[in-house]
Amino acid sequence: MLSLTYVSTATAELDESALAALLRQSRENNERCGLTGMLLFKSGRFMQVLEGEEEQVRERYRIIEADERHTDVQRLLSETIDARRFPQWSMGFPTPEDADLRAAPGYDDFFATPLRRRTRWEEPSRAQLLLDWFRHRA
Repeated sequence: MLSLTYVSTATAELDESALAALLRQSRENNERCGLTGMLLFKSGRFMQVLEGEEEQVRERYRIIEADERHTDVQRLLSETIDARRFPQWSMGFPTPEDADLRAAPGYDDFFATPLRRRTRWEEPSRAQLLLDWFRHRA
């Protein structure tokens, strides 16, 4: 299995409805491909960790690189893993005002939950540490 982490910059402002659409589309695409991980969005920047079979991760990354909704796509980490650190795919961004969006399948309140209180993060992977860095620095 492969874990791949990248960052990028949005090419346009994303309001809550655009984030909701991105959440829905990404969750469906990644579920269909058997990918897990986490996508974060804050201050016009994205960071995503994708996990899964190497071929599926690399194909999804090629699609992401070509997506015109963002630019400056930079791979930070690509490593073979023995087991997934993310049981499913989710997306986090600073607390949305829309209660329906906060309750949407795949939404994660990552920016409101300290690293030490997250399940499965007792001994965080390098990808998980990068996500935590993004939480504080983006």
